[in-house]
Amino acid sequence: MKALALFYQNPAGFFAAVLLLVFSVLGFIFNTEMGIVFLSAFLLILLIDVLYAVLSLKATRKYVSQVNKSLSGKKVSAVDTFPLPCVICDNHGNLVWYNAKFSEDIIPSGSKTLRINDFIPDYKYSKYSEESFTSAEFENKKYSVFITKIKSVSNPMLCFYFFDDTYYKETEDEYKLSRPFVMHILVDNIEQLSRQLTDSKFALVTSGIEAKIEKWLKNENVITKITGNGSFLVIGEKRCLDKLCEDKFSVLNDIRSYKQGATAINATLSIGVGTGENFKDCEIWARKALDMSLGRGGDQAAVYTENGYMYFGGVSNRANDNSRVSPRQTAANIATLIKKFDKVLIVGHKYSDYDAIGSAMGLQFFSEANGIPAFVVCDESKTLAGGLVSFARNEGFEEFTDINTAIEMCDDKTLLFVVDAHRKPLLECPELYDKAGAKIVVDHHRRADDYIDDSDLFYHSPSSSSACEMVAELIEYSTLQEKVPSVISTALLSGIVLDTKDYVLRTSQRTFSAAAFLRENNADTIAVKKLFATNSEMIALKNEIISSAVTLGDCVISKTDKSDANLRIVTAKAADEMLNISGVKASFVLSYIGKDVVQISARSLGEENVQLIMELIGGGGHSTMAATQLNDIDLDGAYKKLISAIEKYYSSK
Repeated sequence: MKALALFYQNPAGFFAAVLLLVFSVLGFIFNTEMGIVFLSAFLLILLIDVLYAVLSLKATRKYVSQVNKSLSGKKVSAVDTFPLPCVICDNHGNLVWYNAKFSEDIIPSGSKTLRINDFIPDYKYSKYSEESFTSAEFENKKYSVFITKIKSVSNPMLCFYFFDDTYYKETEDEYKLSRPFVMHILVDNIEQLSRQLTDSKFALVTSGIEAKIEKWLKNENVITKITGNGSFLVIGEKRCLDKLCEDKFSVLNDIRSYKQGATAINATLSIGVGTGENFKDCEIWARKALDMSLGRGGDQAAVYTENGYMYFGGVSNRANDNSRVSPRQTAANIATLIKKFDKVLIVGHKYSDYDAIGSAMGLQFFSEANGIPAFVVCDESKTLAGGLVSFARNEGFEEFTDINTAIEMCDDKTLLFVVDAHRKPLLECPELYDKAGAKIVVDHHRRADDYIDDSDLFYHSPSSSSACEMVAELIEYSTLQEKVPSVISTALLSGIVLDTKDYVLRTSQRTFSAAAFLRENNADTIAVKKLFATNSEMIALKNEIISSAVTLGDCVISKTDKSDANLRIVTAKAADEMLNISGVKASFVLSYIGKDVVQISARSLGEENVQLIMELIGGGGHSTMAATQLNDIDLDGAYKKLISAIEKYYSSK
């Protein structure tokens, strides 16, 4: 151990000596004279290193000794018999002095430990010289450690005082583990099951689901109560919740794969869990967590803790409810709210796409048809739907307005629609949200933690293919008598085509029903096809991105440092096309969109949830189409973050 202490006084010097020893051995093999030279240099460097280390260690201990001798006899006794174990170490972590209490209570019998790392494993002088307190565990005991810095010209040192508070920390741990939690469990598609199944079979299915939930919780110290048809309430202690989280809420998989006989039921659960100091707080947060689970598409658990939400599951797309009650009632509510204001503004997300612009144009028509003037807010210099904007203008649609004009127009007599987004920081113009008199959110993306929670109406449908589909339904099931203009129908259809990737992803009966309604209103399918046409340069760049892709398991990743006015569109198309590669379940493309700003476009066919991966690095979106933007980073740094997020996603499945 003494040799180890000497090594830590000058590790760089000893490494240099070892290197010279290696060279000397090689020298004797190939050239004896060179070997002698290197051996001589090795012995000289080793001697210097040892002398330096010995003198440095002695200087440190001499300093401590001088400090002790400078004290009077009573003071020396006070230091040695200090009621707390204390130890002094140098900047290399060597123990240079400790009192009797430290020797008796902390150092194991017969040990000759000379390193503070044995008690504080992550010790680094640069770190702890700036700290005044830390915690440590050693031989089943827990300590609060207080740190003071000792000034020394020759060798800076730190003094650690160990306070054994094992009892108090274990009491604190027990208190935390005994805190309550409330869990709400809801069968997502219980109403659909009740409509699809006979009464007798429906009773068998619900009892089977109840049995699986009871089996999942039978070994836990919890109270379970059926609170309604397909809804359950669970109450317990945090120690039980920790086990359920560690189990990753396996009941989600059990219910998803549940069969009645040989018939697949296709049932899923949404679970919301709230924690807190009392049952009232737990209940409030459990309901909010359940809303988050439902808003993210169901088939998952959302657990609220003091550090935010944790999510489990969410690997499947939510079953689409074919009921028309929600859009019909929502259309009536929106029409009532519109008529209370003087004007309407509609804004989408930054770098708006066909879905954002198309749904905005649809709501502009809806507002005008209800007698209130409306305008689509669009930054035409940044929009990714420039083709749609040009097409609309050529067809006589002139209700676009720039951001500055919109801000001047907006006041407390203005109703603001937020389309294809539900997070304020992502809006094309967040300032409008603060100025408007009322707000309505219309979006289909799975709900994020920082969603807009103070809107007057939040129309959210993660089972819908696109915001355009939702707006088309609002128009179809409203009481409007006015026929939808062809330019509006075409714009709405373009958004559906974009987000479904030509009716491949996230389509349902409602998607095709909305498309049929738009076609009946003269949506121009040829014009939609032309809107997505690309030039030869874009095709060449897309092919270059695809050809440079690398495979990571079931994923493919590509990155490009090229700059192009249409780069966002090209990277999105490249990510889409890479899904055509056999065996690929998810694709990612990284590119610069500004100085030290990297965008990642993520796509999947539904087997993998790319939204969860993007959320791990600050992004979001939908299970099959998501993205994120990383600031102050280069492509290599963003690539490493993405790899880490993918690995974390797969390890948590």
